[in-house]
Amino acid sequence: MLSSALQRGVSSIFKSSNVNAIKKHPQWIQCLSSSTATAGAGISEEEKLFHHFRVSPDNEETQQPRKKFESPRKRANKMFAEISQSTKAQMHNPKVHDVEFRVGDAIELTMVSQGGVNSSDIEKIRGVVLGIERKNSLGGGFYLRDVVFGEPVDRKIPFYSPLLKEITVLEKNFVFKGKRKVKRAKLYYLRDRLPQETKVTKY
Repeated sequence: MLSSALQRGVSSIFKSSNVNAIKKHPQWIQCLSSSTATAGAGISEEEKLFHHFRVSPDNEETQQPRKKFESPRKRANKMFAEISQSTKAQMHNPKVHDVEFRVGDAIELTMVSQGGVNSSDIEKIRGVVLGIERKNSLGGGFYLRDVVFGEPVDRKIPFYSPLLKEITVLEKNFVFKGKRKVKRAKLYYLRDRLPQETKVTKY
């Protein structure tokens, strides 16, 4: 067996790309090259430095490929993705998640105002979509802005909220009235503009 000092020296050669270190210690390479009596046999099993080389080729169990190490973080990500997919499938509502709308559209929401998910107390909210975040995620939502009685009101509505019952598109490209396309993903600059530009409710 190689000494511990020799093992550390050889490992430093493989870890570093310093050629001078190899020239200063030629006995390391000489020891590795002359470790076996048979020509062309390479390094013996006993002198190999790495744990995955210390196996016998005659043993059938060691010839099987090793199981790839999977980090706990990757396993947790896979589990979380499976849970998210199953939850999204259970909470899927065609009146909400199958409605196509973009930033700049005027939409109307049918939501439960109070009393819990199964309550019949429902209100309708209107507004302009200023931005959409992670539409395909459980934590995703969209920003809605409206002007009610002269006061601007901003809301963030989660896509998979059980209080959200229905989404209706009132007008496409409400911001520019169809004169030109909306080329931005977020319209937060409308908060600094006149309230009339984002007013959807008539009162």
